[in-house]
Amino acid sequence: MRWISTIVCLLLLAALLTPAAPGSARDPGAATGGDAVRDMLDQVLAIQTDPRLQDRRHRDERRRAIKAVIARNFHFDGMARQALGKYGDGLDASQRASFLALFQDLFQDSYTKLVLDFLKRERIIYDSEEAAPNRSQIKTRIVRMSEEIPVEYSLAPVEGKWLVQDVKIDGISITENYRRSFARVIQRDSFRVLLDKMRLQRQAMEK
Repeated sequence: MRWISTIVCLLLLAALLTPAAPGSARDPGAATGGDAVRDMLDQVLAIQTDPRLQDRRHRDERRRAIKAVIARNFHFDGMARQALGKYGDGLDASQRASFLALFQDLFQDSYTKLVLDFLKRERIIYDSEEAAPNRSQIKTRIVRMSEEIPVEYSLAPVEGKWLVQDVKIDGISITENYRRSFARVIQRDSFRVLLDKMRLQRQAMEK
């Protein structure tokens, strides 16, 4: 699916889903959004460069470890709601649950596969952080060979921890790309067709 491939490519460059209701987020304490991003990327790169895990026999072990890092650091509920936009308003609980499960699986599996295949020793430069009580914007650059790619992370405090809810790569938002892609399928066909396409994509990635 073209829209899945587009987002997957964005996730690779990033090196590496419902926003909390007003008043429901707790202060994450001393840790900042910048600390959360740095820790996340350090963990991913540490897994990829661990000399004990370089043999192909350890690929599944690395995959599970990277997927766990993603699960701990992204706000999938919030990203999923943003990605559906207005089309999520009329869904029932079962439809929302099905979409969230598929969205999370595809996001994690796509990113994990590309990290395993391509991400190794890129250098990450941390430029700045714009912090507020309920959000944090972290600007970084990824240095790959002679290329520098600007990457901006948007985080929100969720249950005492900063979680990533969007990533902009060279000014392009991952959640905005999801929203446009999902909207095209829903407008042209239906929400049910979107779920069917996502299920097929998940099946293809499991092979």
